[in-house]
Amino acid sequence: MQMSGAAVADALHAASEGDEDRSWELITQLWLHGGSHALDAAARLGHRPEPTHRALAADVLGQLGAAPGRAAVDGPFRDDALLLLLDMVRDERDPVVLHSIAIGFAHIGDQRCVAHLVRLHGHPDAEVRKGVAFALLGRPETAALEALMTLSTDDEPEVRDWATFGLARETDQDFPRLRDALAARLGDDDLDVRAEAIHGLAVRADARAMRPLLHALEAPQHRGDNDFIIAEALYALAAATADPRLYPYLVADRDEWVTDAPDEDLPPLMRAALARYAPTRER
Repeated sequence: MQMSGAAVADALHAASEGDEDRSWELITQLWLHGGSHALDAAARLGHRPEPTHRALAADVLGQLGAAPGRAAVDGPFRDDALLLLLDMVRDERDPVVLHSIAIGFAHIGDQRCVAHLVRLHGHPDAEVRKGVAFALLGRPETAALEALMTLSTDDEPEVRDWATFGLARETDQDFPRLRDALAARLGDDDLDVRAEAIHGLAVRADARAMRPLLHALEAPQHRGDNDFIIAEALYALAAATADPRLYPYLVADRDEWVTDAPDEDLPPLMRAALARYAPTRER
């Protein structure tokens, strides 16, 4: 089914009324079923004077052509949508629209987006910076990593969280400045940011993760809802160092896993960590 222009009009109306749920319901339908008609509508809206029109255009373009089991990046409209977003971002000044464009770039994931995202990473609006951090996740370019390192120091916790997550878990890159950026977040006031920093250093076998990791293990209230991240950090640092201070926590975590399940069902990283300690100590 091809979505008609009425769907675009309805989405604009819902957005103007502040009905975000209805607006996103219609945008999702345009992603799935709008096809070339939605592409043409977005092209027309992308340079309208009203920011709400331009934001809707970017929201539609970001995942146009998505389908069950298929991301928009693998769909038939990826290249056309990307070119329209690249055209829009050059002269856009409205922060709401810029945020939508950044999220669109995140879903399309193309190196041609990186220069524009880097240009925007110091934008005065926190929502724009948050969109930029999200869009830079997993990007291998040096400029993208440099921008994430800067964003990891942002005043806004959500921006820092996305950026630190990107440095910690969304890249395999490992060099001193990246590690130093993670280490700078070990004392962050935000528990999510702190957990990401601990994880990022632990998987890189950086000893600076040891003290904050032990603190998080000893005092669960200091890790928030990040049990999984802290557990992975424990496995990684124990596997790298076989530090005896980590062993009791490793065994306690192992014992929570092992009830009726055999040891073979343990997470591979946990098994690797246990293997670093003497077999006589494993039980």
